[in-house]
Amino acid sequence: MLDYNHNTCPKYINNYLGSKQKLVDWIWRNTPDGVSSVLDAFSGSAVVAYMYKSKGLRVFANDRLRYSHHAARAIIENSSTRLSEREIEKLLADNPKAKTFVQDIFKGIFFPKGVHALIDSLRANCDDLSGYKKDIALFALGKTCVSGTGFGRFTCSTIYAQNVQFQYTPDEFKKRLKANIEWINALIFDNGKENKAYRGDVNEILPKVKADLAYFDPPYATEFSSVNYEYFYHFVEGLMTYWDGLTIKADSKVKCYEISHVTVTRRNASDFIKEFLRNATHIPHWLISYRDHACPNEQQMKKIIGGLGRQSRIETKDHKYSKTFKHDGEACRAKERLFVCLKGNQSLCSV
Repeated sequence: MLDYNHNTCPKYINNYLGSKQKLVDWIWRNTPDGVSSVLDAFSGSAVVAYMYKSKGLRVFANDRLRYSHHAARAIIENSSTRLSEREIEKLLADNPKAKTFVQDIFKGIFFPKGVHALIDSLRANCDDLSGYKKDIALFALGKTCVSGTGFGRFTCSTIYAQNVQFQYTPDEFKKRLKANIEWINALIFDNGKENKAYRGDVNEILPKVKADLAYFDPPYATEFSSVNYEYFYHFVEGLMTYWDGLTIKADSKVKCYEISHVTVTRRNASDFIKEFLRNATHIPHWLISYRDHACPNEQQMKKIIGGLGRQSRIETKDHKYSKTFKHDGEACRAKERLFVCLKGNQSLCSV
């Protein structure tokens, strides 16, 4: 096993809708004693999965979105592979054989002039890589696209017109992409465990994974909004496969493709939560990240958890989200909830 000190592991911070990057220490303090393996069932940007990897746990990370899957493969499953300086330069080089999908479909939205053609070229160059190296490149490219829109979302066609000062020029986009690759390279380390990244429906993955702890940070509906991460990040998600097999909606101003995945709403949220928790009954411990104003509410959640044979306590922490559908006001300022759920007669004493 590689000798490493988790206190010296690089800090991982990522701008992503609902990211728990400011809460990982709090989540760790509320992790039950004796846990050696964990499934992060909705891994997103993988900040929680990475925290657990840095603590020496065996980590299973799952997310059905390809962008999140590439992130988890790059920094959770991968323990040593990095892009070399030569490979980075080759990735950044112009590719005259690149296709023009981004230029043709997204002209005039999200990015300033010149960047669309650059993204086409960069994405073509990613296909010259394979394995974890391709995961690193796609993760970095997606992250650069997200930060390069100004607001980090792809749900408004007027973002560029309103926020020109926040946009990357083509040269700036290349510089930021290179910096992101170097940042990802620095995050890669071996914790001595065989970690795994999955991409699948949570209800199909859960029964297959044997772990001491399941950490859930599910998409949830609040009184402010419903959540569909695929729509929020549709440009980056499409870019991961260069829109292979996807159909752009004819009436979409933001050129979103047709999404078949069901959005979590106040109407279906309880059934959604009950289903994935039922599929996790073989996992001894659960941690469930939640927030105030969510549906179902805290007491309804405790009833759902209790109906599955678990004791639970609620930990609460004030939190301000940097990325929400509403970028100011009460939707950003939240009381973060953490349901600590244990099986049987185990102690529920607060940490």
